[in-house]
Amino acid sequence: MCTGLKHFRRVSSDRKTGYLRSFAKKCFKLREVLDVVRIVWSVNDVINILSIYRPALVVIDDKLSRYINYEPKILESMPKPIYLDNLMTIADNLANYFRILLIKNPRKLREELRKFEK
Repeated sequence: MCTGLKHFRRVSSDRKTGYLRSFAKKCFKLREVLDVVRIVWSVNDVINILSIYRPALVVIDDKLSRYINYEPKILESMPKPIYLDNLMTIADNLANYFRILLIKNPRKLREELRKFEK
């Protein structure tokens, strides 16, 4: 799916911008396997998305776990199969990509989000 997949925090600081740009281009086909890509501003938004889509499994950031009452739920810090670890890396990298776009280029953020809409 994505070659050379690394978590954003493991990329050297002088290569982060280029890495995220490359990640977005190489992994554009991710939209074919991702059911939902949304930017949300509150825990309530996450809860609403979960209630609408009812995923079979939720892998969640440890900081959000106490607010999300959904089962089955796996904390991001827990050991998990490699495919779930890869999915978390993809999700984290997408989150960082969109976060940086939001700060540096909001117009491009909207364009990029449209690419992931189905």
